[in-house]
Order: sequence, then structure tokens, then C-alpha cells
Amino acid sequence: MEQNTITQGQSIQDYIPLVDFLGNFLGKDCEVVLHDTSRVERSVLAIANGHISGRTVGAPLTDLALSIVREKKYVDSTYIMEYDTVSRDGKRLHSATYFIKDPEGELLGMICLNMDVTKQFKARELLNLVIGNGGYERVFAPEDPVDHVGQAESFHDNIEELTENIIQAVISQYSIPADRLTSEEKLEIVGELNRRGVFLIKGSVSVVAKYLASSEATVYRYMQKTQDA
Repeated sequence: MEQNTITQGQSIQDYIPLVDFLGNFLGKDCEVVLHDTSRVERSVLAIANGHISGRTVGAPLTDLALSIVREKKYVDSTYIMEYDTVSRDGKRLHSATYFIKDPEGELLGMICLNMDVTKQFKARELLNLVIGNGGYERVFAPEDPVDHVGQAESFHDNIEELTENIIQAVISQYSIPADRLTSEEKLEIVGELNRRGVFLIKGSVSVVAKYLASSEATVYRYMQKTQDA
């Protein structure tokens, strides 16, 4: 049994005190968030140092977290780390997510850390200038962080904003208006939205239908085709 598995008699609520503990220990530059993944629209159960992302208790899952749930990326992992996250005010964050599972290995929640590394990057830039002037940049040049997820993460106050942000990001890859998209292109869009977990969100089908200038029945048909493929 994995160490992050909830045993009989425990619940995701038992992890709430850990959020305050980690938040105090890691300091104000590190946000700590506890998500209940069974509540997509209001998953945040507890948060410390929420000023970093601007979120509060009751905020929804992030776009990245939705993708993790939909694609079951937690199955063979205890945690993920070093993926790209940017705060609303443009600060680069060093992030990691720890998966909380039931005895059968199904995901129940996540503990996420988002550390503001602005000061560290400024210090690195200063050191690079000093090292570069000394001719040592080839020896001591820092490596870029490794992205173990392949998808950047963004934060939102509510589920409506999250839903529309993901839909707009996918549709924006096509350079023509929605009403001029072919059936094949709309099918591709629905497939990508499905992979990103959009349809885990209640009411998302009607929003997608609006953006694609299609009926809800058509979107459901596209969803079925992508799932059968």
C-alpha cells in the first residue's frame, strides 16, 4: 500500500491541518492547496498563502488538475513536480502535486505546492552576469527546469472562468471563426477538450456548443465518437 493512500476510517478532510503546517513551515512564498477531486467545481478544501494565486476555499480545480483526473495520470505516480505554472501577475512558480488515493488506487485528492521563485531567478540572473563576465558561463550555465507534465497550469476564481479559458485556448489554435469550422475540425476540438477534462465540469457541454456554433446533441455525438476512437 502506498504511503499516500487513505486507510479505512480516514477522509480527505484529515489532510486539512497539514495545509496549515506546510504553509507555516515553507513560508509566505509557498502556496499550499488541498483539493478534493470529487468536487471539480469547488475542489479547494484548504489553502495557505493563497495570495500567490489569489484563490480561496471553494475555488475549482485547475486546468492541469482536470487533465490529470481525466487522463488518470496519477495511476503510476505518487507525485509530479517541476511543471510550468505562472501566477496571475506573471510570476513564475515552482510547483509540485502529491496524489492522495483510496485503497484501490483511485484519486481522492491532491496536495499542491506553488512556490514563488521570483527572488531565486533574480539572484540567478545576477550570478550569471558575474559568472559570464568571468568567462565561466559555459561551465556553470544553469539547466532549465524539467517539465514532467507537458502542460502549463493556470489559476481561476470560478468554474465558469476555467471552462471558458480552456475552450478558448483550444479553439484559438484554429485561425477561422467557429461557424466556418468543418465537422472534422469540431470533432478534433471536442476530442482535445475531452482529454483536458472539460466535460468533467457540470454544464460544460452547453458552453462548448455555444463556442462551436453547434447544438448540444452534436457535441454529445462528437464526444461519443472520440471515446469510441
